[in-house]
Amino acid sequence: MAKKQRLKLFERIHLRFEIDRVNPLTALSQFQRPIISKHLYMFLLSVIASSVTVILLLQTQKQEVAFMGGVFVLAALLWVTEALPLFATALLVIGLQIILLANPGEWRGFGFEGGIGPTYREILSPFADPILILFLGGFMLARAAVKEGVDKALASSILKIFGDKPMYVMLGLMLITGGFSMFMSNTATTAMMITLVSPLFIALRDDDPLRKGLVLCIPTAANIGGMGTPIGSPPNAVAIGFLRSEGININFLNWMIIGVPLVIILLFIAWLLISKIYQSPDKEVRLSTRKREIKPRGWFVITIFSTTILLWLTDQWHGLPSAVTALFPIIVFTATGVIDRKDYNNLEWHIIALIAGGIALGMGMKMSGLDVILLSLIPTTSSFVFILLITATILLSIFMSNTAAANLIIPLGISLATLSFGIGEVEVAYYGISIALASSVAMALPISTPPNAIAYAKGYLATKDFVRVGIVMSLLAIVLIGVFGPDVITFWQTK
Repeated sequence: MAKKQRLKLFERIHLRFEIDRVNPLTALSQFQRPIISKHLYMFLLSVIASSVTVILLLQTQKQEVAFMGGVFVLAALLWVTEALPLFATALLVIGLQIILLANPGEWRGFGFEGGIGPTYREILSPFADPILILFLGGFMLARAAVKEGVDKALASSILKIFGDKPMYVMLGLMLITGGFSMFMSNTATTAMMITLVSPLFIALRDDDPLRKGLVLCIPTAANIGGMGTPIGSPPNAVAIGFLRSEGININFLNWMIIGVPLVIILLFIAWLLISKIYQSPDKEVRLSTRKREIKPRGWFVITIFSTTILLWLTDQWHGLPSAVTALFPIIVFTATGVIDRKDYNNLEWHIIALIAGGIALGMGMKMSGLDVILLSLIPTTSSFVFILLITATILLSIFMSNTAAANLIIPLGISLATLSFGIGEVEVAYYGISIALASSVAMALPISTPPNAIAYAKGYLATKDFVRVGIVMSLLAIVLIGVFGPDVITFWQTK
């Protein structure tokens, strides 16, 4: 009897399993986001808005402008809402441009209505852009430094130079973080520095505001440090890629001449601000760090790292472009086994795709003529347009990925500068560079940047801590970049 009951129970369970298996709702529940949940609705709304844009534009514009307008709206909404991963949206942009603009299948109703459109090879060309190789070389350097413990060893050794007084220890933390973020991922730098700073809390009381200050200064410095070099932040790469398409080449040293002084100024002001707000009430606090040893493999990494940077800074003498120099650490580290297959597979390939998608979006806007249509809506004669672009970049970057924000605004800024000043002019360069720099100082919320999110996850900081420091730095950046930036960049570019 018991056996028959168990058999019936098994049959009911098995039948229920089969019903669930063929139930479409149950099947959908097995997928991870964004296939289902609120991300699906955001995606559908974005598609609807994009389709409406295409329909409206088709009534007054050529079909290539209408198609590109729909792609632009779709990319903007998906990047803002993150209904799809950022890199997935970038790949979608490239795919749609191939189908709608290049039309390799020669389908009726697609392609260019006026004249010959681009080929699919042209739209795929951002994947072969030299700036991607430059970034890949930067990723390799960072991965090798982290793997061999060079980052923590150097940071702890340099930090000892600043003594044990809290104010100067904080200055040391910010300078080291900012310096590393010029050549490493600011996310990886933040994670490493927060790990390094944790032992410093031993000398502090639990309610000491200096705890917050020591944690907050790290993501602040990491965000600012990314402004210093072409590989410091993805928006920098996006700007360089667009400028190259306008016949303006910005080499490694030129960018540093513009970016590093701004980094130093912002770091110094951020240090004064954070050290003042989060000052310890105890006057005799001493903070000390533990020294870490660099192994022989680590010294090898330091040698290659230093040689690569030296080659980047002297390209005007030896003639090798920055992207070619970036192949040096890639080849050496992979050939010697410092970077193995697992390390290679774990590089930030999503950033590469995101940068390529941004460059492709700008190319599509230019080839279709959408940029001219959008610029006709902007009062180009106004002296405040440049500052408005900088402000819009910062505001967008506070609530979405700064790379995505740069992808949307940099092509508009460069097209505006080209229309106003002419192709190849120095003003075009400062529009692109300034917008990229502005996107790195948007850090007023925990979600604004990955470094902010890492620091927030430690549990020491509240949203208001990011707000009061981030808003001050954003306003300061608008003044420094928006008001004084054009003069500084023009001065250096004409030297």
